[in-house]
Amino acid sequence: MMFTDLIPWKTKEMEKIAKVFLCDKKLILLRAPAGMGKTSVAIAYLIYNAIMGRRGAIFLRTRREIEHALKIAKTIHTRLKADLLIIATPSKQRLCVMSPSETIPIKFMCPIIECPRMKRRKYSDIEKYLRKNVLTTTDEYLRVLSMGRRCPFWIIRSLLPKANIIVGVHEYFKDDYLFSLLGELDVLIIDEAHNLLMMHYEFDRDKIERGKILVEEFLERGGRNIARLIVGLWRQGNYDDAEAVSQYQQYTQTDGKEKRLGRKILKIPTPISTIRKRLEKSGKIVLMSSTLYPSRFFETIFSKNMEHEMKIIKGLMRNPNRTIRIMDTDISTSIRERNPETYRKYAETIRTIKTRTKHKMIVFAPSYDVAKGISKFLGAPVTDNPKGEEIIITVYRGRIAEGVEIPEDYRVAIMAGLPYPKLTQRESKILEAYSEEYGVSIEVLREAYMRSSMVSALIQAMGRVGRKNRGWIYIIDRRARALLAG
Repeated sequence: MMFTDLIPWKTKEMEKIAKVFLCDKKLILLRAPAGMGKTSVAIAYLIYNAIMGRRGAIFLRTRREIEHALKIAKTIHTRLKADLLIIATPSKQRLCVMSPSETIPIKFMCPIIECPRMKRRKYSDIEKYLRKNVLTTTDEYLRVLSMGRRCPFWIIRSLLPKANIIVGVHEYFKDDYLFSLLGELDVLIIDEAHNLLMMHYEFDRDKIERGKILVEEFLERGGRNIARLIVGLWRQGNYDDAEAVSQYQQYTQTDGKEKRLGRKILKIPTPISTIRKRLEKSGKIVLMSSTLYPSRFFETIFSKNMEHEMKIIKGLMRNPNRTIRIMDTDISTSIRERNPETYRKYAETIRTIKTRTKHKMIVFAPSYDVAKGISKFLGAPVTDNPKGEEIIITVYRGRIAEGVEIPEDYRVAIMAGLPYPKLTQRESKILEAYSEEYGVSIEVLREAYMRSSMVSALIQAMGRVGRKNRGWIYIIDRRARALLAG
């Protein structure tokens, strides 16, 4: 039996993706167009492996994506009636129902506040219930994990090593401590893997210096358990010192290249160092995304000097339900051309396109300044909350692009310029660390990252139309044809 037979809505495209999963390499990189069913194939693969006695996990970017994966798992699980424990991992902040502090880890806060829920750690009834039921939202999992006024953090810590399949957010893959809670895993799948770029941890220099002094004094007095020092300081009302010690301990335990940014210290673990560590405790890692672009850049970042397989299913922006047109134009939203005359020309072009369609339109702009500039000439509102207007203007990487629900009658998307990011000082520091780790010039890395970020934001915005009904996309920027054609 092919594992895709578990999927009731199997398509030919899914068969192509499934063959990639069956590759015998331990590290697989997969780029496939959005909408091909990568998540469905991944869940089916995990369930098939679970039936064969192999544990696996899939890590996704957002809560919304986790819940989409859970619905797929529930559909397959219901048909199979298999005895499988499938656990979703809400973000670590949501696992503490008391929410006493955002700066000190939950494991320290439990004894600090003497939480009464810590005494209720029996979980056999919860495990029995979850083996029969795949829940479809993280809220449902939190409700079940909290039944009988139990602590969801401690209950999930007990259940995770026993789970056949774990559906979690990216932080459970990236963070060494959270990953250690999952137990030994045979298969790891990371969706939206391009988001592993730029991962870093940020620490306050003043707090670290203060924390170091407090820890050294504690050790000189014969102290051994730093956790007890943190608990003691907090109970005495020395909250700043407790946070300083906590941050110092996290800093000393965090791997990564160190970079200074003002009064901040960045610890930057490179993606390849994290992948190497995870491979030491798993049989296979599959990194997949619709935007592993430029492909050579991601192959370097994720697998340099490692045995791997990279598979590219052609059609970076292809979707059978969308028509994409790159306009023949002389205008662009490049920084030096952002002026009233450019905005007027964009408004004219958008108005012309509107005369050719009866459908409502969303215009995506690279920034709110550009959006407002076009709005002034077009007479359309800049908003993330459409209320039936014929044309609305929003921004790439905004709420609408990220996936907030919009009316289905918005079926035309205008890409008013290309969404190249403005590189921040923090991103520049991270790229410096990558340059040192990978032996690649900072200029090459910067250009590749900028292009990757642009394509990712473009594809994300394009995905807002053509989901259920047919959609039309117009890309308006003279740079687009040379960069994106084909």
